[in-house]
Amino acid sequence: MEVLGRDAVREAYRVAAAGPDGRSVGLLPETVIGRGMLNGGRGHQTAYDWIAAHAGEIETNLKALRAGRAPRPPFDRMELVEEE
Repeated sequence: MEVLGRDAVREAYRVAAAGPDGRSVGLLPETVIGRGMLNGGRGHQTAYDWIAAHAGEIETNLKALRAGRAPRPPFDRMELVEEE
C-alpha cells in the first residue's frame, strides 16, 4: 500500500494498492482518520502514521471496491478513483 498524498479539495488522502488484478487508487476521507487526530498538533504526519497503522485494512477495502464489493466500515466512505 502506498500513500500518494493529500487531495485538499476533496479533504482526503490518495492511497494505492497493487494486486494481481493491477493497481487501485482510492480516496480515504480525512473523516475516516479522525479530525481530532489531524488537529492534534502534528498535522499530516499524524494522518500518515494512522494510515500506516491501518494499511492492511485500507488495502483490503480498496481491493473490495475494485471487485465491486462493499467495503467494511469505516472504510465504506472510501472512493475508488482509478484502476490501472
